[in-house]
Amino acid sequence: MSGENINISVVIPVYNEEGNLPELYERVTRVMEEMGRPYEFIFVDDGSLDRSLRMMTEFRGRDKRVRVIKLLRNFGQTAAIYAGFSQVRGQVVVMLDADLQNPPEEIPKLVAKVDEGYQAVSGWRTIRQDKIHRKVVSRILNFFIAKLTRTNMHDWGCSLKAFSRDFVDRLNTLSHHSRYLPADVGWLTPNVAEVAVDHAPRRAGETKYTPLVLIRTGFDLLVSVTAAPLQAIGVLGWLLALLGFVIAFLIAGAMLFGYDPGLFTMIMALSFFLSGVQLIAMGFLCEYVSRIYVEVQDKPYFIIKEELP
Repeated sequence: MSGENINISVVIPVYNEEGNLPELYERVTRVMEEMGRPYEFIFVDDGSLDRSLRMMTEFRGRDKRVRVIKLLRNFGQTAAIYAGFSQVRGQVVVMLDADLQNPPEEIPKLVAKVDEGYQAVSGWRTIRQDKIHRKVVSRILNFFIAKLTRTNMHDWGCSLKAFSRDFVDRLNTLSHHSRYLPADVGWLTPNVAEVAVDHAPRRAGETKYTPLVLIRTGFDLLVSVTAAPLQAIGVLGWLLALLGFVIAFLIAGAMLFGYDPGLFTMIMALSFFLSGVQLIAMGFLCEYVSRIYVEVQDKPYFIIKEELP
């Protein structure tokens, strides 16, 4: 099928999902056939260590609408998504995780919104089937993204999204390495629709979003798309300076009236506190410097090893 005839591209990043791939392929195929529009699958193998690549190759062998992009190594989910975006040929681009927590049957809802003229459409998991720690972290990230992008969305973290082709082309022009797709979307356009979608528990395989990964994602958001931490440190510095002045004034007043407040103890406590604040500030500064270092190296965000024939 020629690229000119393709209407919908479905991008699916894959990392060790052999337990979900057969059902995923069958369900997405059924949905796309029912829509009746020319389509392609783009499976992006992000360095899988199980039988995922072999299974995707089998899909390709019997269905030429399936394309398999193999990355050189594991670059991470966001890099895999952008690798898929760089290869799309459709006029509407859908992204979907391979874990089947976002049902493929919801794809037509998002495509319909793109047809209405929206550049970007995000799923909204109204009833999430995740563990409590993921729900809590997700709520925090949604709050920060809404504040940073000034786009009021309920669920930026949903992996089921749809975009117009021209919007994906703009995403592909981004060159920074510290990427967070929801923030990139919110930065590029306020024209974002949100569609309520179902959500299912993972039935096979293991989630890649451990508590540590979720914390890292939140940290990436802070230092990748905003200078808010540096600005907050400045405000904190002024507050601490004011607090130090007040404490010094109280100590001086107490000494004038002959009361010994334990000056050495207070100074030591204050010194430890200020030292901790300085180390936190230095940590943020080092993180920013390290990211500048990564950017100036100008390494590719992802490397496609091959597209399987």
